[in-house]
Amino acid sequence: MLRSVHDQERSTFVVKNSGLYPSVVAESGDVPAVGLAGARLLTETSRVTGLGNELSRVLSAWRRSWAVHDPGKIMADLAVCVALGGRCLSDVALLRCQGEVFGPVASDPTVCRLVGTLADHVEAVEAAVNRARTVVRQRAWALAGADAPTAGISAAHPLVIDVDATLVNVHSDKEGAAPTFKKGFGYHPLTAWIDHGTGQGGGECAVIMLRPGNAGPQHRR
Repeated sequence: MLRSVHDQERSTFVVKNSGLYPSVVAESGDVPAVGLAGARLLTETSRVTGLGNELSRVLSAWRRSWAVHDPGKIMADLAVCVALGGRCLSDVALLRCQGEVFGPVASDPTVCRLVGTLADHVEAVEAAVNRARTVVRQRAWALAGADAPTAGISAAHPLVIDVDATLVNVHSDKEGAAPTFKKGFGYHPLTAWIDHGTGQGGGECAVIMLRPGNAGPQHRR
């Protein structure tokens, strides 16, 4: 259950403003549950690691002086939307209906305008986001301490990075999509995963190179 400071007996939320997302306190209780409450794990990770603030900082160059919504918050919202099963920009409405969990969420036209603006400067935007990811990854590993993948690495216990390709099918024509060797249609991205060791989950995605579906398994293009 998520409970609110505004009505501790009746509401579903306890909300404290911190970073780009509200800090919601989870408690047990016999009241109606909140849909998408599990996404709090994502927004809390963003808050603790500073991901939202870093995105806000590096994307500030593309924020209009009169803009109400922060580009970093919009991009973070889209990432959360994808994790919740969103398939298009308008699916960010999943977050908009839970304002006390996700904070203010931009309208569909605002989201589309930002994506269009960023697409006009794609190389600069990718470089900026990569800088933010680097800072946040280092911060997350520092917070993890002995559980960080780099903790205790040596020649005898190296950091393992698994590089492999995977097929991602699409159901309509998309930019860069092509027939695959398995007679499908879509993309064949090359992925690199940082191994967290036995019993530590599936690892951590370091980078993904988007490639057309007809790219070879180990080819850059």
